[in-house]
Amino acid sequence: MSSAITTEGRPGAGDAPDGTGRAVLAATLELCRVQPPVPIDLAAIAARAGVPEADVLARWPSAEAVLLDALRGEVAPALVFPDTGDFAADLRAQLVAIARVFADPAVGPRLVALAGAAGRDPAIARAFAERVFKPNRMLSRRRFEQARAAGQLRPEVDVDTGIDLAFGPLWFRLLLSTAPLSPEYAAAVAELALDGLGPAH
Repeated sequence: MSSAITTEGRPGAGDAPDGTGRAVLAATLELCRVQPPVPIDLAAIAARAGVPEADVLARWPSAEAVLLDALRGEVAPALVFPDTGDFAADLRAQLVAIARVFADPAVGPRLVALAGAAGRDPAIARAFAERVFKPNRMLSRRRFEQARAAGQLRPEVDVDTGIDLAFGPLWFRLLLSTAPLSPEYAAAVAELALDGLGPAH
């Protein structure tokens, strides 16, 4: 989920943190993995990283901004949309990878917390949109457009609607906790999406 995009208002430390920044991000991930979950605020992050809280604030404006950058770097390798030439297999793999990330107790609940913070803090909402949503949307759109051009999706499919159809159910379960997230569920969502988006047989 990584991107070099930055936003106004110092939303985070960017993509090349210094030694202190790396220590802060590592400490934040360590706090995410503590079970049962513990509150993650600036004081807790600074204490875990062994740095003054002022050093954290010099790089990030809030604990939520630190958390956003830490999680973004942690899950990025798992969320690269594959491109094997087989769109059906690639979509299944992508949704299964996302389901595994969302189901991780160190990640899923923190993403839910970030979504709540974005609803209260325009700076976090802006950072999430610019650094997470838009880059991933661009990559997904590119992969869907390639599949449509290759005849693996119906030519009349609206790409943005197709992306929402495929990815929306996973976000719905994550944010509302309506049911567990599992690789099996993600694979079933992929099959249903492909049935609706794929060419007629």
